[in-house]
Amino acid sequence: MTYLLSIDTATPQVGVALIGEAGPLAVVRIAGGRRHGELLAPTISWVLATAGVRASELTKVAVDVGPGLFTGLRVGIATAQAFSAALGVPAVGVSSLEALAHPQRRSHRRVAAVVDARRHEVFRAIYAPAEAGLVEVVPAGVVTPAVLAEELSAAGEPVIVVGDGALRYSELLAGPLVDLGGPLEAHPCPAVVAELAVARPGAAPGELRALYLRQADVRIGWEQRGAADGRPAATGTEGG
Repeated sequence: MTYLLSIDTATPQVGVALIGEAGPLAVVRIAGGRRHGELLAPTISWVLATAGVRASELTKVAVDVGPGLFTGLRVGIATAQAFSAALGVPAVGVSSLEALAHPQRRSHRRVAAVVDARRHEVFRAIYAPAEAGLVEVVPAGVVTPAVLAEELSAAGEPVIVVGDGALRYSELLAGPLVDLGGPLEAHPCPAVVAELAVARPGAAPGELRALYLRQADVRIGWEQRGAADGRPAATGTEGG
């Protein structure tokens, strides 16, 4: 038997899924705010126990590598790395934007995946329908909601917009060709992360890399404070 454990902590949600050869065995999604470190380990334990699978039976680990919350990404990736190293199984990273867009692959419309980046910005990528599913046509990046609204309008074709960034800035993004996703599409589903990871080759745990796209808020704050005081910018590690 093959068992894949997937972890999603890129957004305020804590998500864990376990899938086997026949499909999902257990899926949990918790609106945990910023309690990723507190909630992730017991959630994994519950998922494994519910499915009747021992951690030693896992054959692959998948994790949402962002973009998203800095602290959440670090917790999820570190946990995936720990499982991968301890069990000697491959680890696979999946983009949160791809995981948000994937469920819409049969809609025959463009899909904009939008994650709230705080500071009045969003992380976004835009995908177009293709024979194999979706193909990225606007690469992942960080923009203002106003810029995203212009991108959606300039496309001149129907687009589905999903993610918590779409919900937060729904009034600004709304338009005659824009179909805004609902609350269930606000955060990536860990089962989708697992689905995307199944056919992908795994890597060593140390090769997992977070897709941050932007510095942590705390570092931005220190750099702005340093510039205001006429001092060199802080060069400490990222946090958030």
